[in-house]
Amino acid sequence: MIDSRPVAFPETSYGIVKRWQTIRAWTEAVVRRLGKSSLSVLDYGCGTGDHVTYPLACLGHQVLGVDMHEASIQEASRRYQSPTLSFRTAEIKDLLNTHAQFDLVVCSEVLEHVYHPRQFLETLTRVLVPGGGMIITTPNGYGAFEWFTSLQKLLARVGIHGVLQRIGHACSGPRPAAPSPGSGVDEVGPTTGFLNMDSTHVQFFRVGELEQIFSASGFRIVERRARTLLCGPYVDVCFRLAPCEPALCRVNNRLADLLPFSWAADWMFLLEHRVGGR
Repeated sequence: MIDSRPVAFPETSYGIVKRWQTIRAWTEAVVRRLGKSSLSVLDYGCGTGDHVTYPLACLGHQVLGVDMHEASIQEASRRYQSPTLSFRTAEIKDLLNTHAQFDLVVCSEVLEHVYHPRQFLETLTRVLVPGGGMIITTPNGYGAFEWFTSLQKLLARVGIHGVLQRIGHACSGPRPAAPSPGSGVDEVGPTTGFLNMDSTHVQFFRVGELEQIFSASGFRIVERRARTLLCGPYVDVCFRLAPCEPALCRVNNRLADLLPFSWAADWMFLLEHRVGGR
């Protein structure tokens, strides 16, 4: 039986609710385009499965959550059981060996950790059905998240970050922020969606570069959307300290839609694999 309970988690400065709403809408678009009632979905880099993998399974899709980080997969398997959901510690090559095929592949906050993104995406096309879809989310390499992360590293080197962290913990209480996977942010809790704190960013994309990589990998962009304007170390604490955090999150999300796409802290893309190079 499908778990039809509503999936509910609070919005943060990282736009995790906006991301889920966008992924859900785009998944429905792929359903309509392929003419299927439900999809086989691969969530590659699923972490603990909280904000994408499990919610997709609750919609009735057959979802496989894959991550290289074994502790995250173990935690995901402990938290979520569903007849339409499974988790596995694996790499792409492991999926190729099983000849797995999926209607939709989701890679959320993964591409920035990959040394050869074009080769990575080209490999993923081998597990997609002809004409299948892909959803990519990734930080703006020159956006707010990366700038604030650089500031955090600088302040850590001079010994200031630890002081600010203790002040933030004392003022904001125990509820953690929800940083992007591998961000290096110190606070980890049930809303983060991942446990792997050692995976750092090796790519810092501009939007034009991303679009060229997508095209060279055999994809066309069906739709794109900005996620948030501001996020990252110190932004999350400031949002939590504010008496109107939900309103701030809504404004943060809306500004990302209204302002130039290149200003956003994080980008989301719906891609379609071009069959036969068309």
